[in-house]
Amino acid sequence: MADYIALFRVEPSPGAARCFAEDLRIACRGYDVSKVFLHGDGVEAMAELASDAPTGVDWLVCRTSLERRSSPGHSLVDALIPPFRLATLAAFYQSVLSAERVDSAGLGGRACFTMPPTGQTSRSGGRLLMEVGFAPLDERQQRETLEMALGAAALELDACVLFSGDGLAHLDAEGARGWRQLTDFGLLEIYVEDPLGRFGSEIVTRALDSGRAAQLRAGAATILIL
Repeated sequence: MADYIALFRVEPSPGAARCFAEDLRIACRGYDVSKVFLHGDGVEAMAELASDAPTGVDWLVCRTSLERRSSPGHSLVDALIPPFRLATLAAFYQSVLSAERVDSAGLGGRACFTMPPTGQTSRSGGRLLMEVGFAPLDERQQRETLEMALGAAALELDACVLFSGDGLAHLDAEGARGWRQLTDFGLLEIYVEDPLGRFGSEIVTRALDSGRAAQLRAGAATILIL
């Protein structure tokens, strides 16, 4: 269980990693347990983050994401950089459910969600919203974004996915076929922010105008920007 957890999926760059590490130092204050989970392109930022990493943080890297980027025949442990250790998406989501604060730095932007003060409505038990607002540059980015949704579905979390802006590109042509397994079997609801009502896809989605998309975000217990 973690009091604070952050998801990092940003493409590796010294500027992005340094800014994230600086924000992390502030975010971790006052929490007994803090975790950072690197997924997708974020695993390539291990070196930059390790050099600026605040102490007292449990640094986790997605086993599957690292395996994709490791040389054949080499041990995943050999690819790790201290203080990182291997973890799974299941472990990440379990930490999200118990965290008092959840931050995300994804290819589509950043988000921060905190537990309401004592006496107010709790975030516990509410819906998890995964928002996709970026167009994938390659098949790997597309696959790893889908894996985030599949992980939530496998754990039977109360979750949904919202595609907005450039993120609608994930549902074009062949890209939509991977997401179809979620809709065909009713595993997760998929929404698209489509103010003009012109977006069409071969899978079943629920179109929202800007106002209803804002309501969906406001009603979420936690938002992860993928």
